[in-house]
Amino acid sequence: MSFTVVVPALNEEHSLGPTVETVLREFGSEAGFLEVLVFDDASTDGTGRVTDELAKRDSRVRAFHNPRRLNIGGIYKAGVAEARGEHVLLIPGDNETRVDEIVRGARYAPKADLVVFYITNTAVRGRGRRLASWLYVRLVNLLFNERFRYTNGTNIFRTRVLRQIPIRTNGFSYQTEAVVKAVCGGVDWIEVGIELQARKSGDSKALTLSNLRLVAQALSSLWWDVMVRHRRRYPRPGQKLGSY
Repeated sequence: MSFTVVVPALNEEHSLGPTVETVLREFGSEAGFLEVLVFDDASTDGTGRVTDELAKRDSRVRAFHNPRRLNIGGIYKAGVAEARGEHVLLIPGDNETRVDEIVRGARYAPKADLVVFYITNTAVRGRGRRLASWLYVRLVNLLFNERFRYTNGTNIFRTRVLRQIPIRTNGFSYQTEAVVKAVCGGVDWIEVGIELQARKSGDSKALTLSNLRLVAQALSSLWWDVMVRHRRRYPRPGQKLGSY
């Protein structure tokens, strides 16, 4: 298997290095080809310097510096355009992801064009975040008549398939948009349960009013795209080929 791992970093001077080193170590033992695309998203600390140092130390790392912020969804789209691996995924540069769990799930990638991860140890998140995630998933399933357990985490796409999916949002819902459009467009998929790593410090930024407003706007635009405006592009849902 060959993988492209996109790593966005906004002011992650101290976390970016450990993140990339973990990705190289964990994926390096599994992948026939591996590249790590590190995007410094117009950071104001030393993230840009760290990005360049990582690329100099390991030829598998490619460094990108955004002159203006693309946000996580914009970086994902930029990474997909640059990807040379057969499969592509995004891992944030904050060193909070259980990369070993992602790699374990990545072993199922040959079984389908899309691997959708869901969280098995939800108790590591705060009560408010768990409730918000529960409501979000229920809303997505209601809007699109699906039975996802989760959509907005790290998912693995076959690159050639993902490049055919128009992703409009640059915000936090970029993965939901990609997954919904893929499955509603007939892409077969599997789901894999993984454990989430508890935050070492700080609080989640996902529950701010501005982010919730952007998520609501993104979901309404996604529903309009898939169910009304371009519904002929989405004639039948793909099949879930298994759950692991």
